[in-house]
Amino acid sequence: MIAKQQSLTEKQLKSFDRFLVDGTRKALNALEVMFGLNIDSSDSTIEIAPAVNSETLKHLGNGTLYVVSSSLVGDLQGSMLLLMRSDDFKYLGEMMRPILSLLFLSAPDADLSELDSRKPDWMQDNDTGSSGDTAFDEQMMDTLAEMGNVLFGLYTKAMCNICALNSHHSVPEASRDPEQRAIQKLLSSSEGKRQLRMIIENEFVMTGRPIKIWCLISPEQKSFQEILGRIENRNDHQDQRLFRPVQKFVSM
Repeated sequence: MIAKQQSLTEKQLKSFDRFLVDGTRKALNALEVMFGLNIDSSDSTIEIAPAVNSETLKHLGNGTLYVVSSSLVGDLQGSMLLLMRSDDFKYLGEMMRPILSLLFLSAPDADLSELDSRKPDWMQDNDTGSSGDTAFDEQMMDTLAEMGNVLFGLYTKAMCNICALNSHHSVPEASRDPEQRAIQKLLSSSEGKRQLRMIIENEFVMTGRPIKIWCLISPEQKSFQEILGRIENRNDHQDQRLFRPVQKFVSM
């Protein structure tokens, strides 16, 4: 779903569609490999629209969000946000417990008593109560930040593929956002009300349960115009390479 009311050309629409297919397919593979997740299927959409008018962001609801934020640096300026609803984050945490536990395993001949002493509170056999939960929550926030780091990298690379503008992101920061201040700050700014964004909604089905992850890419207005201009100015040879037939990214 690309918002055609934004007066984008057919070439630009095809480019953003290609961006979605390329970036999100690799994102799915990265999540499976890095975190040992068994993803049954997936579905993704991209919307090009001002955040204040976004139909996609309405799906976030008004509850607590877990947010990873980063800045775009290089040829493109702006910011990136990764957003997860609280219930999805908690479910991901349940799935990640055994995966995070494996990080503390070592070679077969390792000293098991030494390994036990290195375990975080939430992996100890004794009942640690809230302190164990707190330790695990911290582990999950680190995991979320790393997930954002990987996904941001994939999407910035996909952007470079469509517009030949080299950019990278700053070190991501993960936070719990009970009042959705990250989104409200974006919507309240004068530029935010009219500035186009790339709003990507990813739905992944894991062990029969869908979870959603939103990636909000917000280039500054000048940078977004540079993206659109670069797409239009690419020569036919580049277009043929860029728009080679691909399978629509719906499920696997």
